[in-house]
Amino acid sequence: MDSEGGLNPNPIVAMAMRIRARKDIGAAVDAAVPQDARGSGGDDDVAASLEAFAAALRTGTARLNTVLGKPGVTFIRLEHPLRVRLRFADKRASLDVDSRRQLVIVRGLGLDGEYQFDPGADVPALINLSQLSTEEGYGEALTPSRLLKAIAADAELPRPAHLDALGPIQPS
Repeated sequence: MDSEGGLNPNPIVAMAMRIRARKDIGAAVDAAVPQDARGSGGDDDVAASLEAFAAALRTGTARLNTVLGKPGVTFIRLEHPLRVRLRFADKRASLDVDSRRQLVIVRGLGLDGEYQFDPGADVPALINLSQLSTEEGYGEALTPSRLLKAIAADAELPRPAHLDALGPIQPS
């Protein structure tokens, strides 16, 4: 801190705060996304599966926003056909149903492609059908937890109030 009371954190403290933020955000998202939520429409109903995915996203977003404060991640659910939008700062992600082909179209965050639900997964999970087997991340499932972590990757937690004080030694 300089003598005028401005905030000039030590680079080591700043890095520690960013690491703590990533851990806190990851833990909040993992704790909020239900581990047994599955679509009720069976393996053939992509809309019911996306409904379960959206419900897990909504729960995870609410929990994440309690950690991040304002402005947080915005969750938007649109009906007929079902569409889901996530917004955080300048990042955007969208999930749209293609019921004719039983696919979910994902756009944003470098996750662009056509996805299919994994019927054997314990949580709602999407597999990218547009990705080649030689590409990095091939076969990795896109879960609500992973999507929320991707959108909030650069988030910073609010600065703790005790760091703004001068400390135990007060000037007289």
